[in-house]
Amino acid sequence: MIFYFGVIKDSSNEKVVKKFLKESLLKVEYVESLAKYFEKRLTKNYNNIELRYNLKDLINDLNYLKQYLS
Repeated sequence: MIFYFGVIKDSSNEKVVKKFLKESLLKVEYVESLAKYFEKRLTKNYNNIELRYNLKDLINDLNYLKQYLS
């Protein structure tokens, strides 16, 4: 989803992307902002059923991660 919506634009080096995500997902603020971003995308892409359910699952996972980190 991060590549689909263009959150991370440079996907040429897989190791750099994985390192960035590993470090960023440990920060509660980043997880919250990512969840809010995907919630906005959920409202805009509500007609695409498959995308809607994937976004809902991702948002739920991010919320669980946020609770875990707090």
